[in-house]
Amino acid sequence: MAPPRTFLRACLAALALTACGDGDEHTGDIDAGPDVDAPATDAGIDAAPFVAPTPFAVPLSTAGPDQLQSAVAAPGGGFYAAGFAAATLAGPRLVTVVKLTTSGTRDTSFGGGDGIATTALEFRGGGGEVGLAVQPGGKVIVSATVANAVNASDRDVAIIRLDTSGALDTTFGVSGVRLLDLGTAHDNAGTLVGLDAARGVAIGAGGVIYVYALQRADGTVSGGGPRTDVDLTVVKLDVDGTVDTSFGGGDGEFTQDIQNVNEVARGINVLPDGSILASGYANTPGLGSVQPVLVKLTSAGVVDPAFATGGVYHETVLAMQTEIYNVAIHGTHVVTAGYGRATGTQNDWVSLRFALANGARDLAWGGAANGAVVIDASGAMIGDNCRNAIALPGGRTLLVGSTGPSNMPEQDAAIAVLSSTGQLDTGFGDGVHTFALGANGNDQFWGGAVNGNNALVVGYKGGGATQTDSVNDDAFGAILALP
Repeated sequence: MAPPRTFLRACLAALALTACGDGDEHTGDIDAGPDVDAPATDAGIDAAPFVAPTPFAVPLSTAGPDQLQSAVAAPGGGFYAAGFAAATLAGPRLVTVVKLTTSGTRDTSFGGGDGIATTALEFRGGGGEVGLAVQPGGKVIVSATVANAVNASDRDVAIIRLDTSGALDTTFGVSGVRLLDLGTAHDNAGTLVGLDAARGVAIGAGGVIYVYALQRADGTVSGGGPRTDVDLTVVKLDVDGTVDTSFGGGDGEFTQDIQNVNEVARGINVLPDGSILASGYANTPGLGSVQPVLVKLTSAGVVDPAFATGGVYHETVLAMQTEIYNVAIHGTHVVTAGYGRATGTQNDWVSLRFALANGARDLAWGGAANGAVVIDASGAMIGDNCRNAIALPGGRTLLVGSTGPSNMPEQDAAIAVLSSTGQLDTGFGDGVHTFALGANGNDQFWGGAVNGNNALVVGYKGGGATQTDSVNDDAFGAILALP
């Protein structure tokens, strides 16, 4: 008789012929070293066969490009998702929020009667630069990278608040928007470097807002001249958008500089005790390769010295590269999502587990070598990028991202579910599922959220490396029923 994991893989292959939208659905493998297969869980042995979700289009514009990059549970049921929408390929990409029901249909009580709230704010960022959160009482907070008001080539961070109907809340900030000009980019021979960028937003007790961003570092480089690298930045706003100057260095900001190199900010979470966990990665001279960064702050906006090394974890995990894009909080631990590799040129998904109290890494996570769970989501070693981690009930973690090289037909959106001990969860078939949203490549999922017994993942069907007014990015989502 075939082992349970092999049997489930065969069942899933048959289900995939009918279970997946307008493309193919495939399974991947977890790679814990040569000829090592991750132990299967028994979560789905006596349950009904798992059927992969069917992705669906979320048209935010009639013809132009649109993307969804983040999602959050909506009070009372359903979800909010945020991204951008443009009327034409060359037109302004406006920050946009859509409200979806738990079945994936648009909630027509929100926005202009179609479930969509399109702001007048033009988005000038890239992937992962539209964040989303909900304050107590249901008001929606969106963070986004926008143009500087004086120099349109420079960038600032905007925080927008919508009321529960999707209208701009003019009691917040200035007419509904708080603009944060964190730093001025440096003109390097006609190219601006060190741009501000929005990288996430989280809500603390009483509705206070923590904005995660990048800004150009202060000071000068050795030998003179301004620094052009960017630092991790956390800004605290009060419930109505005023900068809280009691946080950080007395100006409402905390910045983290690691060896005068570019840091990359990715995700932010407020923990139940009011402390803040910020994630990302950096390539420093001390390590010599791209490696994860976790920073834990106290509620006052200073590093927690009890966490890792002086409040910061930045150590070598996989020799060539290890990145953290986002994390899922599970009680006293945090599970990360990202990608990297120990050797070669192709990245795979990577998940790590840490203790929140002291930053100790779980070296037994998933039964994998060195506690780094490595997943070849494509099953074909063609390169994979994991973008987010969402906490599921029972200690499980939903990972979302993509498989395959950028802008190639074989790049598909993907999800995976890890058990509470870090193995692929067989309550979700073989645990890994890929989705060809279109035929033009660059399909991917970026964000996700859980509400009740359903999880929403969002992203977009890519229009390829060269887009036109008729073929361009289109927002997509999928609803995963939780067994």
